Amino acid sequence: MTTTVRALRFAAKEQVSIVDAPLPEPGPGELVIDVKAAGLCGSDLHYFHMTHEEMQHATQPRSPEMTPGHEIAGEVKAVGPGVTYPKVGDRVAVQHYSGCGQCASCRRGWDVHCERGARVYSLNRPGGCQDELVVTAKDCVVLPDEVSFPVGAFLACGATTAYQALLRSDVKPGETVVVIGVGPVGLAVLAWAKAYGLRAVGTDPSPQRREFAARLGYTEIHDSAGFDIEAVVPGGADAVIDTSGNVHGRRTATEIVKTWGTVVFVGLGPGFEIDPVPDLIMRQVTLRGMFVFSVPLMMEAAEKVGRLGVDLDPIITRVSPIEEGPELFADFAAGSVGKSVIGWD
Repeated sequence: MTTTVRALRFAAKEQVSIVDAPLPEPGPGELVIDVKAAGLCGSDLHYFHMTHEEMQHATQPRSPEMTPGHEIAGEVKAVGPGVTYPKVGDRVAVQHYSGCGQCASCRRGWDVHCERGARVYSLNRPGGCQDELVVTAKDCVVLPDEVSFPVGAFLACGATTAYQALLRSDVKPGETVVVIGVGPVGLAVLAWAKAYGLRAVGTDPSPQRREFAARLGYTEIHDSAGFDIEAVVPGGADAVIDTSGNVHGRRTATEIVKTWGTVVFVGLGPGFEIDPVPDLIMRQVTLRGMFVFSVPLMMEAAEKVGRLGVDLDPIITRVSPIEEGPELFADFAAGSVGKSVIGWD
């Protein structure tokens, strides 16, 4: 039996509407969650700015009939055949890449690299901007009681991406990490770094973003235009994490990292030129790319947010009901700072 729920849709270029969407019963290995939070991510804006025709021919094609929102958290309402975990009433966040569960990558928890092709919530299966949602049970991570639903949704993408970036940077206690771009992911890197007692420096061209980061208590935030690493971190940064995804950010990252340092590229965007000899070889620099994260890593991040008191809640600046979804998307597209979330009581 199929029921209907309220859902957001990209109705046209830069236009979001609320529609009635079908909600099927959960099949084997599936469950239904009452969605409590669905975060808006930068990748959602790619489609917000597209026509329906452009969506269907994008690098990652999607149907206009697909509910957006891949940052999902909620409460388990019902379970399908064979599901013993999570159970009804559990608070969960959903890893948005859902693989086959059988190939070598999936068996390690890296559904994002599923050898048979992962399905992605909001891309080729419904996302979280709807009242209830059918998800695959294995994609769910149970949230500690002290982690709010909006933070749980943030952990389903940006905040765990930030956690993995910091791990892959190999930065150690007493060392310094520079974060290029202090949007939500960059702010989450700063929050993780603070929880681990690291020195973290941020750069961004936007005065609004810099001011917001400063209001959150991050005092070493600089204008990326004319940023002088020697004046801030003599000798260069031990690690640099680029969340900007643009040519200028990536070039800056390779220039300001110190000898033996590590650069991690997180942001998606067009490439840039690099000369391996002066940029990497002569300075023994390690260059790393990273994309999403594994389910076990998301479980680890959720547990550590609660245990270490990682302060992610202040990054979330607006939680609005689904009725305000069209306005929230428009505000996000206009350059709102912090994290915007669709929320349910």
